[in-house]
Amino acid sequence: METPNQIQLTKEDKARYRKEIEQVDLEIEQEVMKRIPDKLEMLMGSSHLDNAQLQLVQDVAKLYQFLSIYPVQSIELRQKILFALQYFIDPDDDIPDSIPKLGFLDDAAVVRWIVDDIIDDNIEIIQA
Repeated sequence: METPNQIQLTKEDKARYRKEIEQVDLEIEQEVMKRIPDKLEMLMGSSHLDNAQLQLVQDVAKLYQFLSIYPVQSIELRQKILFALQYFIDPDDDIPDSIPKLGFLDDAAVVRWIVDDIIDDNIEIIQA
């Protein structure tokens, strides 16, 4: 599946994010998971969701469910998922969420990148 065509991550972006993923502290999991439903509800409450935002909602829900339902043993996989979810809930990430029509484009690109990155190894669980 392609990232929404409004924004693409560069090789430099991915390299920077990979470094950030390696630094994710797994102790943040409960706090991140607690904040996801409210952020999803806020986004879905927007008057007009575009395709990128709809895909973002679906991707975040998949990652949230994946982490909630299945025991993720791999530290690297948990760090990737937590990074994506943490990025989504951060209102002041690379493009602040408060910027109309643009604020969630980076979230959509980052979350989609993580979903695409892990989907091949976990296809049966992600599609569930």
